Amino acid sequence: MTRRARLVPAAVVLVLACGCRSREQAEVPPASQPAPPATRPAGDPMLSVNTLLPAPEDYARLRIGTADYPIPPYAKFLEGVRICLNPGHGGDAHKRAFKRGPTGVREAEINLRVARYLRDCLVAAGADVLMTREADIALSYAQRAAIANEWPADLFVSLHHNAIGNKPQVNYTTVWYHGSVDEHPASLDLARYLCWGLYDALAVEQITDVPVKSDQLMYKNGFAVLRHARVTAALCETSFYTNPQEEQRLRDPEYNLREAWGLFIGLAKYAAAGLPRARLIDPADGVVPTTGRSGPPPLVFELDDGLRRRKAWGHERRMILTDSISAQVDGVAVEAVLHDDGKRYLLEVHPPAELAPGAHALRLHFENMMKNSVLGPNFVFELR
Repeated sequence: MTRRARLVPAAVVLVLACGCRSREQAEVPPASQPAPPATRPAGDPMLSVNTLLPAPEDYARLRIGTADYPIPPYAKFLEGVRICLNPGHGGDAHKRAFKRGPTGVREAEINLRVARYLRDCLVAAGADVLMTREADIALSYAQRAAIANEWPADLFVSLHHNAIGNKPQVNYTTVWYHGSVDEHPASLDLARYLCWGLYDALAVEQITDVPVKSDQLMYKNGFAVLRHARVTAALCETSFYTNPQEEQRLRDPEYNLREAWGLFIGLAKYAAAGLPRARLIDPADGVVPTTGRSGPPPLVFELDDGLRRRKAWGHERRMILTDSISAQVDGVAVEAVLHDDGKRYLLEVHPPAELAPGAHALRLHFENMMKNSVLGPNFVFELR
C-alpha cells in the first residue's frame, strides 16, 4: 500500500512522500557490519556529523514484510490511524559533545533514523504518518507538540535515547507519560504498548523494574514536549548511548530497524486492542442553552469502543466497561448515563443545575473490554 505523507508549512518542517516498492523486484542488501576505525569522520569527533553507519534511503522499506521484519495480520488495524513521530533534538551538532556517546555518535541522528524506519513500517501497514522533522533542524518543544495538536494526530510518539554521564555500564529501556496516572490514561496505554514492543524486539540486557514512568520524576512540570501535547502522547528513551557497546550498536542501521520494528509492533498491538473515542453530537456546536430552574439539558456523546465497528461475532454485546465510565465538569464529577442498543453507544452527561454561563471544561473517561482508555477525553462547551 502506498500512502502520501502530510506536509507541514515549510518554515517549520519538511515531510517527505513515502511509498513501498515491490519486494519481489527489489534486492535486499546485506546487513551492515561495524565500520573500521579508519572510516570514522576526521577531526573532532565531538563536533562531527553523519556519525551513523551509512545506509541507502530504502534500507528499511526493502526489509519490511520479510521474515525478519514481518507485518503481522493484526497490523491491519493501524489503517487510517494518524500517528505523529517526533525525532528528538536536531540542529545541535555545533554544540561540542552535546548529546553524544563516548566516541561522538549523536543522539539526534539516531532518533531521526529510527523515526524514518518506524514511519516506513507504519506506512506499509496503512497508517497516516507525520514527522515533526525530516532534517537536522532545531524545533522548540512547543512547535513539535503543535504539529501533532494541529494535524490533529491520534497518537504522538517522541523518540529519544538516554544518557548518564558517570555510569557507562547503564543500559535499559524506559517510556514516559506526562503528569499523574489519572491525567491522560490513554497515554499510559500508549507507553505500555511501546515499552513491550521494545522489550520484545531489542532485549536490552538490563531492565528497570517499572519501565513506564511519569515525566514528573525528572522535572516538576514534566517534559515540555509532552506537557504541550493535547493528544495521546508518550516519549521513548529506548537505550543509553552513553553505554559504549550500545553506542556502537546504535550506529548500525540493522539495529535501528530492529528498534523501529519493535515500536511498530507495539503500536500495532495497541491498535488491535481498539482505540476508543468520543464525539459530542448534541449540541454539535458545543453551545448549551440555559433552561432556568431545571438547569442545562444533558450533553450527548457518541462513544466508540474501537471494537464494535469490526462486526466480529458478538459485536452487539457491550464492549465498554460500565464501571469505567465517568464525567467531570470543571473538575467536579457529574452524572453520566450510558445507553446501548447493541449498535450504538450514547452517553448522556448532565451538567450541574447551578452552572454559570460561559465556557466550561468537560472530561470523559471510559475503557473498552481490552482496557484501552478513550483517546480524546477533553471537551469544552459553552453555556449561554
